Amino acid sequence: MIPAPQLSPPSARGERDAELVSLLGSAAAGNANAFERVYDMTIGYAQALLRRMLPQADIEDVLAEVYFQAWRDAASFDAERGSPVTWLLTIARSRALDLLRHRKASPELAAGNEHDAVETAVLDAPGPVDLLASMQANARLHRALSELSAQERWVLGLAYYREMSHREVSDATGLPLGSVKSLILRAQTKLRALLAETAQAGTR
Repeated sequence: MIPAPQLSPPSARGERDAELVSLLGSAAAGNANAFERVYDMTIGYAQALLRRMLPQADIEDVLAEVYFQAWRDAASFDAERGSPVTWLLTIARSRALDLLRHRKASPELAAGNEHDAVETAVLDAPGPVDLLASMQANARLHRALSELSAQERWVLGLAYYREMSHREVSDATGLPLGSVKSLILRAQTKLRALLAETAQAGTR
């Protein structure tokens, strides 16, 4: 777990913000490496905020939404209106509030992860044995996903949860089509291997 960021002196914050402004400008021009640096520099702040607002089980999914929006909207960042960290945390707070409002409007979904196909099996399970098996499968899936890199989870999520084609993922992220295909293939291969390992471990 990445520790919550510590308060920095004004000079350090100024240097950090100047670097982030430059990186966001490069990300807006399609530089994925610059955006990965933005992610590395800000993830601790976003996690600290979301931990105060959401259950732990929701944080990874909301973070993916936050950084997808930040990548998509990097060109809209205006340093005259606030710091890059404040801009990012505003996105994070908005996405968290969206989820909380959705949960309040749909209380039957509050205990589950509605976009997860495994959860559907849990909801439709006819008996306690099937229910237990589905819950165990769901836990294995989330553990396996947590082992992927943030970029691998990102492109895999766009391809499967948002049902985007490889070309659409490329357009949404700014990554070259070949890179998107390689990332998705690598993520699929790692995910299958991780799920196989956890399944074998569960039978011992």
